[in-house]
Amino acid sequence: MLLILTNSQDATADYLQPILIANNVDVLRLNTDFVLQEIVISYTCGDSSIRHRGCVYRPSQFTNIWYRRPDRLESPRFGDRPETQYALNEWAEALEGFLAHIPTSQWMNHPTANAVASYKIEQLTTARSIGLRIPDSIVTQDIAKLRGFFNDHDGRIVVKPMSSGYVERPKGQRDTIIFTNRVEPAHLDDPSDIAECPAFFQQYIDKRSDVRITFVDGEWHAVELLASDSDGAQRCDIRRNNMLDVRYRDTEVPDDVVEQLRVLLQHYGLRFGAVDMVVDSNWDWYFLEINANGQWAWLDQVGATNIAQSFVAAFT
Repeated sequence: MLLILTNSQDATADYLQPILIANNVDVLRLNTDFVLQEIVISYTCGDSSIRHRGCVYRPSQFTNIWYRRPDRLESPRFGDRPETQYALNEWAEALEGFLAHIPTSQWMNHPTANAVASYKIEQLTTARSIGLRIPDSIVTQDIAKLRGFFNDHDGRIVVKPMSSGYVERPKGQRDTIIFTNRVEPAHLDDPSDIAECPAFFQQYIDKRSDVRITFVDGEWHAVELLASDSDGAQRCDIRRNNMLDVRYRDTEVPDDVVEQLRVLLQHYGLRFGAVDMVVDSNWDWYFLEINANGQWAWLDQVGATNIAQSFVAAFT
C-alpha cells in the first residue's frame, strides 16, 4: 500500500492519485490540514497503528510513502486555547512516531533527505565536485566584491533568491514572486540594498534553452522549455508570464550529464528529483539546482511527458 502525505490543496496529488488507483495501486492519502479529524493513533509495546475512517493500518502495510506537501497539523476543535500548541505537538510526535517505523528507503523522499538537499549553494558545490558544470557564482553583502564580479563577467550577471523567492503579504495585498533578474550598472550605485542580507549572484549564461529533467526511481524525463525575452533571446527566467507562452519539446541529455545527475541524487538519498539545467550557445550543459520535491504534473498536462507512469512503476 502507498501512503500519500500531503495537504488538501495539493493539485499534483489530485492529478496522480486517480492514475495510481486506476493502475491497481492501493492508496491511503492523509491530508495533514484535516487529518486530526480522521485518525486515531495507538501504540502498545511495539505495536503502532493508525485507525482511519474505520480501518486500522500498521507500518508494515506501507511499501511506499509519497511525501508530497504536508502542511502543519491543525484542527478547529482546539480553538485558541493556550494548550493548543501542546496538543498539536503531541499529535505531531505521535504521527511522526508511527511514520518512523517505516524504513527511510521506502519514502519518496524522506523529509531528512529533502532537507539535506535543499540548500542551493551547497548543491552547486556538490554538483561541481561530481563533474557537473555550474555558472560562476557568489554570495555576498560586499558591494566592492559584487562590482568586481560584475566586471569579471563584462556586466553579464544575474541575481536570484536562495530561499523560496516568495514574499507572502497580509490578506488583501498581492504576494510577490522574486524572479531571476539581470543586474544592470545602475543597480550597483546604491550599496544599501546589498547590505541588508546576503545576496546570490551568478554569471549570466547565453542560453539556447532551459531544460527540466525529472527523475523517479532512476527513470528520467527531459523537456526543453523555450520562451523569448523582448530582445528575442531565451528568457532570463522561464517562469515569467505564468509560463503561458512557453513551448515544450523532448530533448536528449548527454550520457555523462545523466550519470552525474544520478550520482547527485544518490548522494542526497533521493528517489525523486526535479533538476533545472540550461544549455548555452556552445551546447554546454549547466546545472542550476535540484528540487527534491518539485512540481512536475504540469509537464504531463501540457503533453510534454508521462511522468505519472514512472510513479506508477515506482509504487507497484
